[in-house]
Amino acid sequence: MHDLAARPTGAVKSAVAIAIEIMILLNIDLRIAQVRPHVEESVQRFPALTRFRSFFAIGVLANRKAFEVATNMLVVINGEQRKMIHKEKVMTTENLESIARKLVAPGKGILAADESTGTIEKRLKSIGVLSTEENRRAYRELLFTTAGAGEFISGVIFFDETIRQKTRDGRTFVKALEEQAIIPGIKVDKGAKPMANFRGEKITEGLDGLRERVAEYRKLGARFAKWRAVITIGENIPTGTCIAANAEALARYAALCQEGDLVPIVEPEVLMDGTHTIERYFEVTQQTLESVFHALYEHRVSLEGMLLKPNMVLSGKECPQQASVQEVAEATVRCMKRVVPAAVPGLVFLSGGQTDQQATEHLNAMNQFGDLPWQLSFSYGRALQAPVLKAWKGEQANVAEAQQAFHHRAWCNSKARFGKYTEDMETAKAA
Repeated sequence: MHDLAARPTGAVKSAVAIAIEIMILLNIDLRIAQVRPHVEESVQRFPALTRFRSFFAIGVLANRKAFEVATNMLVVINGEQRKMIHKEKVMTTENLESIARKLVAPGKGILAADESTGTIEKRLKSIGVLSTEENRRAYRELLFTTAGAGEFISGVIFFDETIRQKTRDGRTFVKALEEQAIIPGIKVDKGAKPMANFRGEKITEGLDGLRERVAEYRKLGARFAKWRAVITIGENIPTGTCIAANAEALARYAALCQEGDLVPIVEPEVLMDGTHTIERYFEVTQQTLESVFHALYEHRVSLEGMLLKPNMVLSGKECPQQASVQEVAEATVRCMKRVVPAAVPGLVFLSGGQTDQQATEHLNAMNQFGDLPWQLSFSYGRALQAPVLKAWKGEQANVAEAQQAFHHRAWCNSKARFGKYTEDMETAKAA
């Protein structure tokens, strides 16, 4: 009954099963040449192995074949497990990279429709429309259902309210975008707030609970995310502390997004408000981006699976000497070349306080340089929406005209992606 030699098959099966159990419980990488002389030492070092003492004794003394099978299985399975983990990481990175590259596909850019409740209230108020949930929903539906928009728009950034809203016919906004092959994204930060002890400077909040929000937004259909940091130029600011704090937050956000299978758009915006020169703007933008990429490296963020949303290098809004379109393009490209690694798939510029036409002109001039390591694209909010709001005026009868305005503005920026935009296109029909 107890003669193990008479039951070699059962012993082998038992040994394999126990080997797998040991691997799962302790993930001990045992090698055949090391196991036999150190069995007792291993048991003493790992108390959890005590209940397997009889197995080792039987394996070594009574059934060498069973023991060899067990240890061989342990080594092989452990090796395969490591390969699977590595493969999973590679596949996830490749997946994020493919989404990032789709977002900056030639001729396309991103619509930033992630206005907070307060911001969209101001925009609707500018055309005499109350900011009710239904009016906000109707305006967003106008944008997201514009026929042919998918030809020029690769992605749309939602606000929390927006990703949960639907069209009048019952489709989610996510579904409406996907029908045009437009990728849904989501703003995940909680806004820039005054930074304690640093007058005039801000820090973006929202890291608490971000992992859970990322998981929820991923289930709702988002494939990428955005986090905006704000850097202000003024007397004795920005400070290194403010820049470093915002860079750290951006890096932590980016790491959590990639962990949750969302492509992070990293947006460190140096505001154009102020009297500063383009040279000062260049200096602060470079300093900010250097700090951001240092933090991204420290947090092991995959650069191939992210996008950068930087400001263009401009003269301050109140600066007496305003830089020309060509000067802005040259300064911006030179600044990006200094600090943005070639591994980043693309730069999706924000429009900031520029007019819709200025944003298009600057993007166009930058793309005329050619031979750059990244795609130069756009992620515009106001610069795409200003003519839409003006045409809509909150009236259902104006929806078609407003959608035409959106389509035309997107078309102009699509041309700018190739450096082929001209001023004549402002009055031309999109082709």
